[in-house]
Amino acid sequence: MNVFKDKRKGFFPIFMIAIFLCFVTNACFAVDKVTIGWYGPTSGSNAQDGQDGRIGAEIARDLVNAKGGVNGRQVEIIFADDKGDPKEGANIASMFVSNKDILGVAGPFNSSVMLAAAPIYNKAKLCNVGWGVSSPMITTAGPYIYRVQFTDAMGGDFVAKWMVKDDGHKKIAIIYENTDYGQGLLNVVKASAEKYGADVVTTASYMQGQTKDFSSIIASIKEAKPDAIFMGSVYNETALFAIQAKDLGLNTQIYGTDGLFSNGLLDLGGDAVNGIRCFCVFFHEFNKPAVKTLVEEFNKRYPGKIPSTWTALSYDSTMTILEAIKKTNGKTRADVKKGLDNFGMYNGATGLIQFDENGDVKKEFSKIIVENKQFVPLKQ
Repeated sequence: MNVFKDKRKGFFPIFMIAIFLCFVTNACFAVDKVTIGWYGPTSGSNAQDGQDGRIGAEIARDLVNAKGGVNGRQVEIIFADDKGDPKEGANIASMFVSNKDILGVAGPFNSSVMLAAAPIYNKAKLCNVGWGVSSPMITTAGPYIYRVQFTDAMGGDFVAKWMVKDDGHKKIAIIYENTDYGQGLLNVVKASAEKYGADVVTTASYMQGQTKDFSSIIASIKEAKPDAIFMGSVYNETALFAIQAKDLGLNTQIYGTDGLFSNGLLDLGGDAVNGIRCFCVFFHEFNKPAVKTLVEEFNKRYPGKIPSTWTALSYDSTMTILEAIKKTNGKTRADVKKGLDNFGMYNGATGLIQFDENGDVKKEFSKIIVENKQFVPLKQ
């Protein structure tokens, strides 16, 4: 009698039942994951900012997974390049909402992209936490739209007060990109500068990603004779403008928002961007635990390099979604919504994150100046 054969006959049905139970209960072989989406402009005119942002999301994912994931579940991020194009942002939103595994979305960088995507996320009840978007219009973009970035109303007023009240400038020129972001800054800075007692002596717009020659704008500024220029733009066109202004003998003090606080400004502008003033919500030398963690992890990947504001904001956006899932042990999109609506407070790399009833946050700003092609805190 073959005892082994008989035992095997009895064992085989039990083994098959065990395998079946593993699959249906997700107890083995199948892996329970937390899946979120991320989008930003990793190509196009804002590619540097988008690539910086993607790094922040990757660091957040890897840190959480190294600590065991979200309540024991490993994090997976589906990345998409929106090219800074609103139409592409809407296409990505449609793709994300159709993927039932995606519980929340981090991004985008551009306000116009989020405004195009917001109706799609609201209709599908999928939460989107923006990391670069600052247009005031996003405040009313819908109940499923949040952001870890401050509004242009806050940032624009801060710079206007800085120019007029702190530095004593009385004649302001405003140059802005012809986008939702640029238009929003124009409106806020103009109103605030006039409120603080200055005159806006000239304004001019340009086409983001298309305008390369600023000579006619520079000529109009020379004619208006302002004592300060506000750039309602991001780093690339500001660098081009500064180079051409220097070549044409325009030496007026330039100010901007955190849109200028990018290594891209230094790389593209060289000596021409020395003296530019902007502000930030993140600086690699801030003595804060979340900043130190991000800088340490960033330096492991890119020794000798410094993470940008966009890396930090995208990191915070990703962490915010994962925290909301953790708080509710979220398995559905409704759980993520509940977690964000009852978020409380989170100490991120860009400061305290606490959402108001519109999904907006408040931030503290630090003044920055470019000296010797490096960003340094402005001495008060």
